[in-house]
Amino acid sequence: MPASDDDLIRRTTWLRGGRDDHELRRRVRVGELVRVAPGAFVPASTWTEADPRQRHALRVRGVVGRLTSDVVVSHESALALHGFPLLGQWPERVHVVDRRRCRTLTSSTLVRHAARVGAGDLTTRWGMPSLVPVRAALDVARTRDLRGGLVVIDHGLRSRAFDRVVARSYLEARSAFRGTKVAALALALADPLSESAGESLSRAGMYEARLARPVLQKWFHDAEGRIGRVDFWWPCCGVVGEFDGLVKYLGRTERGGRTPEQVVVDEKLREDRIRAVPGVRGFARWTWDDALRQRPMIDKLSAAGLARCSHGPWIAETP
Repeated sequence: MPASDDDLIRRTTWLRGGRDDHELRRRVRVGELVRVAPGAFVPASTWTEADPRQRHALRVRGVVGRLTSDVVVSHESALALHGFPLLGQWPERVHVVDRRRCRTLTSSTLVRHAARVGAGDLTTRWGMPSLVPVRAALDVARTRDLRGGLVVIDHGLRSRAFDRVVARSYLEARSAFRGTKVAALALALADPLSESAGESLSRAGMYEARLARPVLQKWFHDAEGRIGRVDFWWPCCGVVGEFDGLVKYLGRTERGGRTPEQVVVDEKLREDRIRAVPGVRGFARWTWDDALRQRPMIDKLSAAGLARCSHGPWIAETP
């Protein structure tokens, strides 16, 4: 949710309108405006209501609007404009490709990458030249570990921002680039059925722990009818796995008008029904912190019975 043109206040426009710096500084000082970049401000309400990705997108608009047309929004900054999640914090600096440069240059607000940009790599987002999602996602995946890369690529496939064939072609053309092997592994493991960054993070941990590959988004039924869908299912040993993100309990849309307390009760009743389904022998739940640290998630799966699974390491299926 980058600010609209009416929301973003640029100092140059402010001064051309006959107002002075004193009033601009006063509004920042009393908390009416927030400075998102040198010479760029947004109403405090816009900043407060924005999540971390949206705040980075606001910074992108504030910074890039002052630059020449030779730059293209890139890497994490392009992903922010395209609505992608990111593992970890969004960067403080805005990332762009500067086609005039022969080496990368970093300042307090900006990282200017030296890279080639083809016509097929370009799109426009929020009025700014930006890398297309597949280029931005794979550039980011090449700079991160498997977990960070899988979060980004899973989202790209799930949202249909790009497909696996196009992504693979992109990586094959850049096979000599640093980080391509990790990005290629993330692409091989990526699955559009992974519905959140937390599920992608969890799957990366499962792969690294050499667990059997789970079935994603498995529906369960009983004599009363459909019970619901679970995040992970291991038919080899009858274990159900659920990633519990706080949004399930606190997000208004996800709660569907229910109170957080009612969501907890409904989840308990749902779990009890699934546990009673023939073939289900264990049920594990874990949080974001469990998945991030990996060992707590693995321990909970082991306690649920996954440790009894004799299957070999997780091997990605050929798409």
